[in-house]
Amino acid sequence: MPHVKISVPDQFNFHRFGTYSFEEGLASFDWGLANCEVTIDFTGCHRANYQTLSLLVLYAWRLRKQGCTVQFDLEGASYESGASAMWRNLGAHQLWAVLQNPNQNFRSRNKKPLHAIRHQVDFNNTLHSAVTFTRGFDVEYEKTLRYVISELLYNVLEHGREYQNLGGDNYVRVPAIMQLSWYRKRNELQFIIADTGIGIEHHLEQSYPGFEDDASAVRYAIRPHVSGTFSHSNPYEQKNNAGVGLYLSSNIVRRLSADMYLVSGSGLVHISPKDITSRPMSSAWPGTLALVRIGLRSEPGFQLQEMMAEFREDARVELDSASKIAASEEHYISVFNYFGTWAEDKGAAIKYRDAKLLDVLDEGQVIKLDFRGVESAPHSFLSALLATPIKRLGIRAYKQIRIVNAVTEIRETIDYILDENT
Repeated sequence: MPHVKISVPDQFNFHRFGTYSFEEGLASFDWGLANCEVTIDFTGCHRANYQTLSLLVLYAWRLRKQGCTVQFDLEGASYESGASAMWRNLGAHQLWAVLQNPNQNFRSRNKKPLHAIRHQVDFNNTLHSAVTFTRGFDVEYEKTLRYVISELLYNVLEHGREYQNLGGDNYVRVPAIMQLSWYRKRNELQFIIADTGIGIEHHLEQSYPGFEDDASAVRYAIRPHVSGTFSHSNPYEQKNNAGVGLYLSSNIVRRLSADMYLVSGSGLVHISPKDITSRPMSSAWPGTLALVRIGLRSEPGFQLQEMMAEFREDARVELDSASKIAASEEHYISVFNYFGTWAEDKGAAIKYRDAKLLDVLDEGQVIKLDFRGVESAPHSFLSALLATPIKRLGIRAYKQIRIVNAVTEIRETIDYILDENT
């Protein structure tokens, strides 16, 4: 089995020269390693950040899932200030026991708690630990911060699911993690919540049209009433998760004069008191992480309930406006959600065509067919679904029927049906 050494850099953090940059820190993670021996070497790292360092726990768990054996070289680093000491303070050396035992969590030292999040008990304990950092501050401030953290924890508990086979039929849920630190000199609270699940773009595209890139998907996720937790059989059924948690949390962070960084895949969104910016990155995180930094104040000067009511009203207005625009311009269909990976049921195609598509065409809407997740759709199925609508539209079908995320065979078959019926 080949051996690979991952050297943790001398300065391992996201904070550089007064700004946050995730490119260099995330570049240290090689996610392509599989079926090899890996040593993660701390000996050259002398200045690290607890939040960044905690991500190596998730990295080691992922490498194990990919067939690697992982060990850590902690020799030679300063016990007082090096990354080895910080690793022990986090209790991160217990990572294998935590992975294997769903009732065990990290035993951190020096008030730098690291938590694994797998179930409701972990959720409750993690939230309690976070709230203790704000005791003594204004009650409204404590409630507000609790709300933000609880929403982010809920997201990883609900959407960051990943499982690992420890042998035989022994499958365990790979935890998400939260690491929280209070920097007393700056009177600043920083925490990171991260998972290695499917990521925001893939999650949302179970129910929404395809996105240009990860950054666009992350930015879309902080809009009101956006959620990928819909029925897989029908994305237009009642949305069980209303999708306002991340929208409310991001607005609260701005009101707190804080900063939130959301990273998923190669997309980065920075939510600051002044604006919201996004950009793609050359490095990537296979899941989602949220890094929040908040300057603690004893007099926040706001009431949580009043603020929440304001944000909810803003969300309602935005949602109403967006719904009207969407209803008038486009009819989106996830072929996978309606017909599955193998879209072959000709009868189901005819039924959907007659019940939905023909009325949509009569209303002048654009039909957007998203084939993401569909591996096969034969000519008989596609013809049953599209031939009649194409004949009605004539040459306008080339503009009014849009096809996205289709594999080559499906794309070519649809092109043939367009030519055949126009």
